[in-house]
Amino acid sequence: MGWPVTSGDYIVGDQKSHVAVVTLASDYRSMTLENYAICGTCFTENFGIEKVIVNVLSNPHISCLIVCGKESDHFAGQSLLALAENGFSSFDGSKKIIGSEGVIPYLDEIPATAISRFLREIEIIDLVGITDPAVIQQAINSCSRKERSEAPELTMPEIHEHSWKKYEHEVKQNVMSKIKKG
Repeated sequence: MGWPVTSGDYIVGDQKSHVAVVTLASDYRSMTLENYAICGTCFTENFGIEKVIVNVLSNPHISCLIVCGKESDHFAGQSLLALAENGFSSFDGSKKIIGSEGVIPYLDEIPATAISRFLREIEIIDLVGITDPAVIQQAINSCSRKERSEAPELTMPEIHEHSWKKYEHEVKQNVMSKIKKG
């Protein structure tokens, strides 16, 4: 199996680089960045983040993730940062990002061991809201390489457009609670 191991909206650079870049809802193609292993978007606080985790962990060279660009409507950037700062809680088979503002911040399609390893081994740089390519490139260049233990091969289940429906009840509850507060 080649790398990256999951599909998505990204481009592959130097696979031996130790930096991955997530531009959230911003167009990475217009940024003309260099010296990264992978650079792409992430729109969702669940499957999008899971794909980032799997692709980052499955490349043993990557030790730094830069989260930049315009925030998505699903708070993918805020959720990634909340995951890095607060971790996740496991209850009744679900893994929820603690402190996420997203409606369905559940990372249930990948093992808890993968999430924990991601949190231990990957440095996350917060540039959420930053779209200036010069600032992002400077962050890429300043990431220090750190050794990681050998990454296992991780796979992603097939995620289709209706996968979110298993969270339909939570989505309705969250939407109704926001309407009542407003």
